[in-house]
Amino acid sequence: MVSAVLDSAPPRASTRRRVLPETMLQATIWLGVTVVVVGPLLPLLYASVRTKPIYQAGGVFSLAAYRQLFGDPAYWRAVWNTAVFSGIATVVAVGLGALFAVLCHRTTMRFGRVFTVLLLAPIVLPPLGLMVGWTSIYGDSGYVTVVLAKVLHLPVWQLSSVLGMGLLGATVFMPIAFLTCRAALEGTDSALEDAALGAGASPITVIRRITLPLLRPAILNSAILVFAISFEALGIPLILGQSAHIDLYASYLYHGWQNSPTPDPAFVSAGAIVLIVFVSGLLLLRSVLLGAEQRFISVSGRRGGAHRPLDLGRWGPVATGVVALYVLVTAIVPMVGLMLMSFVQVLSTLVPPWQLITGDNWRIVLHDPTLHRSIVNSLVLAGGGALLTVAVVVLATFVAHRSRFALRASLAPTLMYPRAVPGIALGIGFFWTYLMFTPGSLVRNNLWGELLVLSVRNLTLAYIVIYPSMTRIGRDLDHAARASGAGWARTCRRILLPLLRPAVIGAYVLVFISMLNEFDALVFLAKPSTQVMSVTMLQNFTRGVAGPVAALAMVQTLIVASVLLIGAVALVRSRRHA
Repeated sequence: MVSAVLDSAPPRASTRRRVLPETMLQATIWLGVTVVVVGPLLPLLYASVRTKPIYQAGGVFSLAAYRQLFGDPAYWRAVWNTAVFSGIATVVAVGLGALFAVLCHRTTMRFGRVFTVLLLAPIVLPPLGLMVGWTSIYGDSGYVTVVLAKVLHLPVWQLSSVLGMGLLGATVFMPIAFLTCRAALEGTDSALEDAALGAGASPITVIRRITLPLLRPAILNSAILVFAISFEALGIPLILGQSAHIDLYASYLYHGWQNSPTPDPAFVSAGAIVLIVFVSGLLLLRSVLLGAEQRFISVSGRRGGAHRPLDLGRWGPVATGVVALYVLVTAIVPMVGLMLMSFVQVLSTLVPPWQLITGDNWRIVLHDPTLHRSIVNSLVLAGGGALLTVAVVVLATFVAHRSRFALRASLAPTLMYPRAVPGIALGIGFFWTYLMFTPGSLVRNNLWGELLVLSVRNLTLAYIVIYPSMTRIGRDLDHAARASGAGWARTCRRILLPLLRPAVIGAYVLVFISMLNEFDALVFLAKPSTQVMSVTMLQNFTRGVAGPVAALAMVQTLIVASVLLIGAVALVRSRRHA
């Protein structure tokens, strides 16, 4: 079969002529990926130890930027706020994620598959749109908040606080813990749980004494991951914390850059370096702790992952109601609020919403040149950037896992590292890179520069989708192709790539959505002519423009829904022809 696919490959005598070009190709792929991932961090480090910006002459090496950073009381307030915010978000997100994973995938709770899809909604929904929806409903002047406080005279929460921001962050990050715990559950069987049930233990006791202890490694690993990601949160403090003058780490750097009396202050670069070191340390700790997971794996003679659902009995309807209420409060109601905001002049409890319906917000989005340009730019960047990113990751994965290139082992951690670099730090790094090197002027003030940033940022997402599919393709196909006279490049193109088609489609959809929603890596690079939807929404909402921002967020949501639908159809067709 392989010989037929290769269309009568040339004889082995031609192998010598292919060795050098293929090695050069592999070296080029390795060098390109390494340079774009590691390269921007070096100018960032350089800028943090210079007394003047890179583009100004006369600077000398100094640690003054770090002394200024650590000597600023506002910096330590931001650090403390971020630690509290991250702690709250981590505890709530991981607790709920573990609980929901058990309920949806280890019990007889009804609608488990439906809830799985709904609980993962924050991953694909535009994050800024979800935050704006939360603000419109649960904010200090939100619809539900005002109804409870002024109409029903009940005590209410304060969303514009570290606690409120932490709870919102928990809903955004909960799917990470949910996915991690679900994967851990699917990798174990129910032998211990069945034994406990046979000994007379109740389902609740089994969950508390057996299932949750088996999840300890997954809970710990997801907690470290969520805590690390929480430290780089930018949208939440800019949307909720600005009115209360509360800064988190990322918003402190953002405001420091925007409001500094001197251009491009070095202490912001120093703060970005500190953030990279801290987050990288946490993720390194997480990778070290992954080895401990083997101590908690339940093994039996049955196929791994097979299990008999736990019957919750009379607690089943309660569990269903709890999960349904969570989805309603955290996702459905805020999205309804976002939709209402896009169609009304103002969302107020004093006047019924249907009396305030207007199409002005949508007309502004469709006809305002700035907003219209941001939609077009976002589609161009997401469409082209996803194509570039997936293509690079496919090639890099071939080199890392299907070649004999000498440095191939370093490619996998290199592809994983961009998500360890906070988006705001990566954006500053590319800003300095474009200024420091002459070729950077070619991409500094156009969409190409932003496309490169987004592509680097999303290498990891494409890799984690493509790599598992690569591992399921047996190496015997490679050996058969080689025996037929095919070289490395031809084997990858004619044998491996067709088999990876479903994974490539899935990676493209995921990267497209991520690029469409991305904003923290672009806030220092976007120009008026290169604005994208997320950055435009962020800037306008912080200036008090709510209606058009809500309409723009709805446009973003509709695009995401359309891409998911098209991707699902393409995946079904690709699997039929596989």
